[in-house]
Amino acid sequence: MKRAILLAPLFVFVFYLVGFSLTVQSIQCGTGVKNRKIMSPKSEFKVGEKVYCLTVLTDIKKPTYIIHRWVLDDRHFDVKLKVKPYKRFRTWSYKTIYPSMMGVWKLEVLDSNGNLLREKIFTVK
Repeated sequence: MKRAILLAPLFVFVFYLVGFSLTVQSIQCGTGVKNRKIMSPKSEFKVGEKVYCLTVLTDIKKPTYIIHRWVLDDRHFDVKLKVKPYKRFRTWSYKTIYPSMMGVWKLEVLDSNGNLLREKIFTVK
């Protein structure tokens, strides 16, 4: 009986960690977002364009946030995005690309603890 009482908090803690996870269903990059859908999806962009990345999340159990980390070489730019508890939730951010920002980019989607959930690679020429 004492063992069950001692282990109960551990089970509650594990349930808390597992129960509030979220899943990245997809990441798409394009030239805009309209009606919560990516416009002109592509993986290669030109200098001067705005690159929009839309993330579709599922199974969100509680209000939280994700981070869109835009990575180029040794630089990164973070955008914190609120996420609401829905079965399916869409959110996006964008980056304006300047001449000094050509190269292979990576958009990382991180959870509120900084864990990498998924990433998307695109190129700017």
